[in-house]
Amino acid sequence: MNKIKIGRIAGAQGLRGEVKLYHDSSDDEAIGRLTTLFLLHDGTETAFRIAGLRMQRRTPILKLEGIDDRSAAEGFVGDEVCADLDEARPTEADAWLVSELVGLAVFTEDGGEARGSVSSIIANPAHDIIEIETEKGKALLPFIDAFVSSVNPEAGRILITPPKGWDE
Repeated sequence: MNKIKIGRIAGAQGLRGEVKLYHDSSDDEAIGRLTTLFLLHDGTETAFRIAGLRMQRRTPILKLEGIDDRSAAEGFVGDEVCADLDEARPTEADAWLVSELVGLAVFTEDGGEARGSVSSIIANPAHDIIEIETEKGKALLPFIDAFVSSVNPEAGRILITPPKGWDE
């Protein structure tokens, strides 16, 4: 099973052991597809089945089996949270997890010139924005078909067709 980091435990909620999940994805529906989370606590990974999920605005509140009171939940605050990659992956063909994109090499489509690597994905209401670490510093590029030709996490690369002067 391949696991992927999806966020961290941001806090305890209530008295019955629920936890708040800060997640790295703008895909709230992905959290609803998960059945098990893996918490990295004091260097040890522990699997927890999800017994309940509710949303408080955009924050998932999770009830994890085996965490039954607030004190136990508080013990996991700050822990990294991972999930099975197959469960966490978006169902749309052209959608990816942020953690799948960060670190990918960026090349221009026309000449295959290396332009840098993805350092972040910025969520934006109109469309996401790719932050690319280049030799000159950080450059931003809208994550739209006009500028992003292909994304291939397995090959470790993104092909772009940037507008003239985008990274200056």
